[in-house]
Amino acid sequence: MLLGIGNDIVSIKRIERAYNKFGKRFEERIYTSEERKLVWKRGSPCYKTLSNRWAAKEAFVKALGIGFSKGVFWRDISIINNSIGKPCLVINGFAKKYLQSILPLNTRSYLHVSISDEKDFVNAFVIIEVRDLVNIN
Repeated sequence: MLLGIGNDIVSIKRIERAYNKFGKRFEERIYTSEERKLVWKRGSPCYKTLSNRWAAKEAFVKALGIGFSKGVFWRDISIINNSIGKPCLVINGFAKKYLQSILPLNTRSYLHVSISDEKDFVNAFVIIEVRDLVNIN
């Protein structure tokens, strides 16, 4: 069952301007430590990576249906890459608590994220899928 869909597009230049204006405060407010390590590993910093993480977080809260409200914070959402490079959503804090509270009984959520970028823009798409728990006796 589909619980939510979210999409976001962001200008890489917009994120670069925000970073240049607020510096480390921007980075520390929005991104987890693991995300920040990747940003600096890829550049000094890598604005494309900052932008794609931003877009994925925005897409997730849109899929969740509440945006950044009701206690959901940017750093509750982390986009990490698995061993083959696929981006994966990891949620904590109130984002996780809220998602669990809206799940139907005896179900589990699966988060899907796709991130695309072009020279000036990044797009992210998130699907929150719900599956029944399988009970094996």
